[in-house]
Amino acid sequence: MLGLLGVGVFGASAPSQAAEPAANPVSDGGLTAGSLLVRGRVVGAIPVGQFSRVEPIGGRVITPARALPDLDATYFLSDHFALAGQVGVVSTRTSIRGSLIGDLPIGSTWSLALTGAVQFHFLPHGAFNPYIGAGAGYTHPLAYEPAKPLITEMKAHPQLGPMLQAGFDYHLGGDWYANMEIKKIFLPPQVARIGAGSATVRFDMLIIGAGIGYRF
Repeated sequence: MLGLLGVGVFGASAPSQAAEPAANPVSDGGLTAGSLLVRGRVVGAIPVGQFSRVEPIGGRVITPARALPDLDATYFLSDHFALAGQVGVVSTRTSIRGSLIGDLPIGSTWSLALTGAVQFHFLPHGAFNPYIGAGAGYTHPLAYEPAKPLITEMKAHPQLGPMLQAGFDYHLGGDWYANMEIKKIFLPPQVARIGAGSATVRFDMLIIGAGIGYRF
């Protein structure tokens, strides 16, 4: 912005001087109202608090931790408040251990996974910007791969549960940011058909990840 011309004490015009440009939070790395941040991460999805009951052969259902790619988008409604959403397709492989007929695989379930959260960002104008969020996670089974020939049929139901998250973005330069995040989804019990039997499974999902974000 061009500076205003000053007037000397005797009425003579002083030499023109350009005023200091105002700091631009966006160009300086701030995440402000209207910013759109798209993040890509590698995450570990870790089931915690697992409980299961298998009928009629007994045993317990095991859902292992797994590494997954993760992509989300965050839109800043204001400097401090933002909406974050994520969508993807995930595969969950399960097995039964300690049943009356020993250990056996169940198969894989492919599901549509969505999460949404409202976030509060503590230091939106700073290079280091921690945040917390609350929302929900939803999964909808799309396809099954039963472990034949022992398992010929699988059936599961959609799940919806509350979610809490915390993380931070760190400005690397330009429009690029490093990100780390942890979130926990509190899932309801799942009753699934496994061949002629059934299994009741209960666990929460802990998701820990790190990656890179780009601001638009």
